[in-house]
Amino acid sequence: MSAGIIVLLILALLLVIFTLQNTVLISLNVFFWKITDVPLVLTLIICIILGAILALSFAYPKLWKLKGQLKEKQKKIKELELSQIQTPEKPHIEGIEITDEDDDENSFFKE
Repeated sequence: MSAGIIVLLILALLLVIFTLQNTVLISLNVFFWKITDVPLVLTLIICIILGAILALSFAYPKLWKLKGQLKEKQKKIKELELSQIQTPEKPHIEGIEITDEDDDENSFFKE
């Protein structure tokens, strides 16, 4: 069995246990309405689902924007890779370019 299936089975078992422990009937006042004899577990599950939907509705526009930016960047990377393949670097006239950079620890000319 994969780990995902095991996790889902454990969560389902916990949900059943939670449902069996919260069978109390409550009365619910929502603005001007009064709803009587509603199971506590049903109220809690509906509130959790509505909270998840609300959170996702705030998160999705940002995700869409980031996906669009990612596609643009990937397209630009492909264009740059193609331009680099089409115009290879010209070798130095003498074959190897020698620089006097002090920052390079792997330099041939160390003092």
